[in-house]
Amino acid sequence: MTKKIAIMVDSSADITRDEAKEMGVYVIRMPIMVDGRQYIEELEINDLEIAKMMRNGAVVKTAQPLLGDIVSMWNKLLEKYDQIVYIPLSSQLSGTYQTSYIASKEFENRVFVVDARFACAPFKVLIKYVKEMIKAGYDGQMIKDKVEKEASMFAIIVPENLTYLKRGGRISPAAAALGNMLKIVPVLKVENGAIDVETKVRTTKKAYQVAMEHVANVENKDDYEWMMLSVDNDISEYKKEFEAMVQKEVIVDSLKAVIMCHVGPGTFALGRIKKIKV
Repeated sequence: MTKKIAIMVDSSADITRDEAKEMGVYVIRMPIMVDGRQYIEELEINDLEIAKMMRNGAVVKTAQPLLGDIVSMWNKLLEKYDQIVYIPLSSQLSGTYQTSYIASKEFENRVFVVDARFACAPFKVLIKYVKEMIKAGYDGQMIKDKVEKEASMFAIIVPENLTYLKRGGRISPAAAALGNMLKIVPVLKVENGAIDVETKVRTTKKAYQVAMEHVANVENKDDYEWMMLSVDNDISEYKKEFEAMVQKEVIVDSLKAVIMCHVGPGTFALGRIKKIKV
């Protein structure tokens, strides 16, 4: 008998309330700290407000969803569903996976916490495949095993400047000051769920070009879905260029609070998501 399975993610999936309702998924919202004041992402503050605050010098930080809130959502969902597949932010970027995985042991064979090593809008593509698995009769354990084995995303992030990377401790204050003075633009990669420096260039235009080249550098482009993200900048020109490069349609979406607070407003990102055969 096919099980009734709920799909659950957290704010790092960049899914709005309207999108969650349309997609039929459940989102646990993460706390956002702005100059020490706590807001619940999407419910009490939106991304453009956060971007504006950051441009005006506000210090913005994120926190993991409270475990009690996660477990409370599980208990509520299990009143209607047989199982839950919960896919939090990559274990390489947050402790949410490990904490919730341990807690899921108390819900034997009912809650499956999946480390997809994903972040941001690519979650929306992954969820599409998870829904196909459910339709095909997969249970929670089968979904967890398949996603952890086969799901893959590679992305490049180009921050507008180094200020927010300095605040997050990814680069030293001295390196940030020197980089900003010399107009060095870091090109960051997200691979296997972790963020690292891919290269550094001297202009934003060059950084965008390098980003597109690195993401497009795969042998069979039919095996992937393609995505381009920004916070508050116009990327329509680059979308056309990237689509010509990969000869595929490119999904355009927004980069929201959880990652934005670490890399800053004005950030440009693009990536490829491996298709999963169900």
